[in-house]
Amino acid sequence: MPIVLQVLLGLVLLVIASDAFANAVEWVGVMFRLTRSAVGAVVAAIGSSLPETMVAFIALVVIGSQTSTEIGIGAVVGAPLLLSTIAFAVVGAGALAFGKKHDTVHAPAPPVIVGLSLFCLAFAAVIGASFFPILPVRIAAAGFAVGAYVAYLAYHLRLRAVEGDEAPPRLRIAPWLAQPTPSLVLVQLLVATAITMLAARWFIGSLGALATLTSLSPLVISLLLSPIATELPELINGLLWMQRDLDDLALGNVLGAMMFQASIACAIGLIASPWHLDANSYRAAALTLASALFVLIWTALRKRVQALPLVLCVLFYVAYVVLELRAR
Repeated sequence: MPIVLQVLLGLVLLVIASDAFANAVEWVGVMFRLTRSAVGAVVAAIGSSLPETMVAFIALVVIGSQTSTEIGIGAVVGAPLLLSTIAFAVVGAGALAFGKKHDTVHAPAPPVIVGLSLFCLAFAAVIGASFFPILPVRIAAAGFAVGAYVAYLAYHLRLRAVEGDEAPPRLRIAPWLAQPTPSLVLVQLLVATAITMLAARWFIGSLGALATLTSLSPLVISLLLSPIATELPELINGLLWMQRDLDDLALGNVLGAMMFQASIACAIGLIASPWHLDANSYRAAALTLASALFVLIWTALRKRVQALPLVLCVLFYVAYVVLELRAR
């Protein structure tokens, strides 16, 4: 099959799987009477974070070689950078493109402030542990990060009021049912998650083959193409929800994925590796925290979520790419 066609088919499969995943997630929220921000922060975030987390788990725990350990640490440190820069920018751009009023994202400010505050604390703790990476310090940092995630879940799960009367679109695998059964929703959620993981791997492999064909350097792949492909499910889900004016779901998905990566994924790295970070990891971590703090401070001062600071977060990723190019 021609490589360009493989890339296009991989992208189409990702879009279809992401649409089915987002549809199932909305029905999970209806069944359990969760707020949309809670659905995005918990169900959608965990599902969309599984591919990256599994890569880190296999690299650090199953394989455990020096090379795989470096790959695993890079994965758990690098994922929050993409989420806090490109994913934030996609949400902000979606708010502007789909005609939100007064540059405001339709999402409550308190969950964003709480989520970003806990993320900054957890991520700072796990990065700080790398300066004294003895086992007790690593265990303490991992425990603190997991505790922050538990607090994040507790905050969202206690918000039980449904934030809207509009029912989600009918379940993709059972469009004839106005009220699908929980088992059908679970089947669609699991199948969509599995297809998303497989499609993401296919898409990344196709990009690598395309890069070889076009003589693109490995640096371009590692800095630009692979990270964007890895986070593509979150980006597609975000755009689908933004288009339907479900901004709180889109933003909750990004924030929840950031918290999951900074706590559960980083805890795996802390326990399963020596947790020695290089200059590349520190640059990524510094710009991740800078981007998150930028949005946190802006939102806290304005007391609402605005599109402009989210869009500007892409500049932190541009800064990372520039620093990496200069370092090489």
